[in-house]
Amino acid sequence: MTSARCWLMGIGILTAMTGTVPVHAGGLTIIGNASSGGYQFTNFDGPTPNGAGTVINGISNTGTIVGFTSADGVNYNNFTANPLVSTSVTTLNINGSTTAMANGVNSAGTVVGGDGNGDAFTMTTPPPTTYIPGGGVSATAFGINDHGVIVGQYTTNADTTLGYVLNGSTLTTINAPSGPDVVNAQSINGKGLVVGFYLGNDGQDHGFLAHYNAGSPPSTLAATAIADPTIPPVPGEPGATFVFSQILGVNDQGIAVGYYGDSTQSQHGFLYNTNTGVYTFLDDPSETFHNGVEATQITGINNTGEITGFYTDANGVAHGFVGVASVPEPGSLVLMGIGVTALIGLARRSRCGRTSIVA
Repeated sequence: MTSARCWLMGIGILTAMTGTVPVHAGGLTIIGNASSGGYQFTNFDGPTPNGAGTVINGISNTGTIVGFTSADGVNYNNFTANPLVSTSVTTLNINGSTTAMANGVNSAGTVVGGDGNGDAFTMTTPPPTTYIPGGGVSATAFGINDHGVIVGQYTTNADTTLGYVLNGSTLTTINAPSGPDVVNAQSINGKGLVVGFYLGNDGQDHGFLAHYNAGSPPSTLAATAIADPTIPPVPGEPGATFVFSQILGVNDQGIAVGYYGDSTQSQHGFLYNTNTGVYTFLDDPSETFHNGVEATQITGINNTGEITGFYTDANGVAHGFVGVASVPEPGSLVLMGIGVTALIGLARRSRCGRTSIVA
């Protein structure tokens, strides 16, 4: 389901909100602005408690971001906000669950994720609707487009973890390009392009894409593997080699985002043009090494080219960001510079889904 787990890491499963409406509590704290690779980054912390950091999982076409803060890396405080407009936040009470994770949001404000109890959820107004597709035993949702089509992952009785597309009540499963059928469908754009990652024969995650036809939805989709990036040299990481990559978001122009992990255990963000196959490497310039490890994950991109995600600082604490391009669209950029920085205390999204903070 989510992150490294299968213990429902990155995306929790949101359940019912016990009839209460979302409330505004606390707010964002803007901690700085920085520029790198043609992007202006606005860095922020989410509402308290956030002692273990802030993880942002997605962004809508209206600029609303969704994610969570955590005091201890175990319990999560989910929220939505629009950092470029206001520091106000809307907290998400998922049936009182402290292990639920909100993973995606669309322009209508519909939030999807996992409720922490093994169910996927979708919610525009409380209470959320929980579900497990296809007669599975557990599920989570990672993304939703502006047509209300949801993507995610579910586990079957045979212990296979398939990706899925859910369009109303119509279910389409997504099979891996190769290797065991462990598929994480992370995002779907308005044109039906699905991106995510799968577990390869080498035991590592690799990106995929698939084309979903909402007008004639198939029962099964075969994912197409995305070529792994050829990673560039990174200051402070001599001799680092590629280990895994995860594709986490895509917009209607076919620009996808994600991150890769290297042999130093650091993580670095990228944009990937699905039309040309070109990678653009980009880190939040405020990231910093912690115990020799640095991390940036780009988790979402919208149709105006705004990107979101999180990075880690010198203490290994995660902070959210929104980046706005100050140069032509990422698709026209060719491997622009890497902004390096930190990670630690963060578990990668891994087999089941998205990442979360690990104490």
